[in-house]
Amino acid sequence: MITKQLIKEDDTPVAVVLDYEEYLRLLQIEEDYLDYNAAAKTKKTNKNWTDHEDLKAKLGIV
Repeated sequence: MITKQLIKEDDTPVAVVLDYEEYLRLLQIEEDYLDYNAAAKTKKTNKNWTDHEDLKAKLGIV
């Protein structure tokens, strides 16, 4: 496994080299965060909710 490496220019961090699996893990965390916030925003702004079972019945999904 590659350890994280910090790349600096004039003692200022400019880039990071990290393991690909760690990169994928961080992407998943970001996606989960964005999904959660989108759902929270939708729940806050939407006043009319349909129960999951009612929606399935209405769509003919059993």
